[in-house]
Amino acid sequence: MKIAINCIYYEAGGGIKEYIHNLVKELVNLKSDIDFIFYITEKSESEFVELTKGIGKIKYFPFKSNKKITRALFQKYFWKKEEREEGFDIFHSAFFHSPKFKKAKVVLTVHDLRFLNFPKSYEFKRYIYLKYAVKKSIEAADKIITISEFTKDEVIKFYKIKEEKIKAIHEAVDPESFKLEDTSSARVIKNNLITSMNYMISVGHLEPRKNYVRLIQAYSLLPEKIRNEYKLIIVGKKNYDYEDILLEIEKTLGVLYLDFISREDLIWLYANCKLHLFSSYYEGFGFPSLEAGLFSKPTVGANQSCISEISGSGGVYFDPFSVVDIKNKMEKVLSNDELYMQLSKNALLNTKKFSWKINALETCQVYSSLNNLI
Repeated sequence: MKIAINCIYYEAGGGIKEYIHNLVKELVNLKSDIDFIFYITEKSESEFVELTKGIGKIKYFPFKSNKKITRALFQKYFWKKEEREEGFDIFHSAFFHSPKFKKAKVVLTVHDLRFLNFPKSYEFKRYIYLKYAVKKSIEAADKIITISEFTKDEVIKFYKIKEEKIKAIHEAVDPESFKLEDTSSARVIKNNLITSMNYMISVGHLEPRKNYVRLIQAYSLLPEKIRNEYKLIIVGKKNYDYEDILLEIEKTLGVLYLDFISREDLIWLYANCKLHLFSSYYEGFGFPSLEAGLFSKPTVGANQSCISEISGSGGVYFDPFSVVDIKNKMEKVLSNDELYMQLSKNALLNTKKFSWKINALETCQVYSSLNNLI
């Protein structure tokens, strides 16, 4: 069986890069009879050579990411040529749209449908393109992989796709690449001295769906004793419509905004926080819960989208549209030592359910199910 995997979005970074990196890493570690072709951009060459360890073939996608019009107009001819020359049986697009092929079966990974739920988070031309291209790709795909049951339900809801065509395969956090190196009890991050266990942390871009305004308002309602003991630290790049969030931060005592930080600083913050807060009302997956869980830190999060699906018994959940409920759930966990200790144990145990090796094995099962039809 010959499988082509479209890895050209590796250079985009973020969650897509994490997905491609870990999937490819585990696929090449499996002792299988699959011949892989990995399509990459030249920018990713050195990383991919190291990642694939000489297994499979690496080929370059000839269009640069900043040449979007050229790319859109001519890439279909490139893919037709590649199918003809390479004769791959299956084409796996790690992003949520794919070219059409004459014979090859198509597997499509859908991470979320944020562009439909929050179109303002995309440039208008990009949104229009995705609205057209994703619908076409989802309907044409032979199999769809989603990264959560929540996203699977969304694909069914928005595109009326039959459930048997979709397989939810969870992502994971690699504990080997998310280790704490600095075991000190205090750290200076962006000129702020932060002390272990005297803060709660929330991680994610500043944008409306992250629900930071209500989270900050809920924090301000906590009893003075709790606010004096625990700061609220928010970590994430400014994305869009973030002005109200910054205003709320500026006027609320005890809230610290760190913007974008290094991976090492982020790991230290997770390892030394008291609690992880996840107020977002829309997520395709939810890495922060697992990242915090690796250090036995519970999540107090929204009861929307996939957050409880990923956080499991390592979390307590609130109505993200109720400031009072957010405040009550934070207070409940912070004021009950027995509950906190149980949630901490559960949070670490919960991370064991998520594995990139399992992800790769289940992805291979999807390939095999299509190979029987070839």
